Amino acid sequence: MNISAHLRKNMIGIGLLSTILVLFCLLSSCQGDPIEIPQEDVFTKEKREQLGSLLMNDILASNEFLPQLPPYDTSIYWYVQTLYSQASSIMQLDKHSPSDNRWTKDWEIFIIDNNEAKHAYTLPGGNLFITTGMLKNFKKEYELYSFLTFEAVLMNEGHLLDLLKQEYNSLTLLNLIEGRPTASGITIQDLAQDFPDLVFAADAVKETDQETVSSICNTSILESTGINPSLFNPDFQDALWLTTRESYGNRATVIQGFADDNVGDCGHNLGSGNYQRFVLDVLE
Repeated sequence: MNISAHLRKNMIGIGLLSTILVLFCLLSSCQGDPIEIPQEDVFTKEKREQLGSLLMNDILASNEFLPQLPPYDTSIYWYVQTLYSQASSIMQLDKHSPSDNRWTKDWEIFIIDNNEAKHAYTLPGGNLFITTGMLKNFKKEYELYSFLTFEAVLMNEGHLLDLLKQEYNSLTLLNLIEGRPTASGITIQDLAQDFPDLVFAADAVKETDQETVSSICNTSILESTGINPSLFNPDFQDALWLTTRESYGNRATVIQGFADDNVGDCGHNLGSGNYQRFVLDVLE
């Protein structure tokens, strides 16, 4: 073997060894302990509830809320909670899930006292936050019902969990849930601060729109296109809810198409006037 060939062979061997060492470092963090990538099924509904509970502590501490006292407890809170419980009733029944992977806690609503912000978001596990500014944006019961259903579906169907994995990775989420430090230094406080601003991709929004229409038709006699009035409302275009749930082309028309496909199951009731009585009149 000539010298050049010998050198090439040595270089190939050195390159291969370097590649093996790099791969070993990546898998072991160069500290001797291999990184275990969590399996998809580790994020049971109980784990998601635990993450939601951790986030809720910080979100409760960083916002002002309508007090659950008269007149709000028997009007706004009662009314919005009733609609949310109805909208999410099928999801919370959870009959077809394995016994060790079911929702175990009631889904509650929390009303943030902020007339400027128009936003609503659901934590892992089902608790929902909605601003007074968002509530004032609606005129009829079916509009609120549609948004409540959308947020419940977004969480229940796993779109929220998928986004959290994408943004923070599965191992970070699992460490947060189980109270361990994260490699990136991210804390539950960091996640809670970022949470309302997480942006869902348009394809996830479109899937959720379709699932929302179907769910409304299965749980109520209300018109299932209640998101559409807000999409056409000029005052809603800067809403945080809309900028974090990215729209797609002809969204209102597509939603109407989803409703038309469910025409046999869907009702067309817009509400009984109770939204004005129990929500808008009390917020004035």
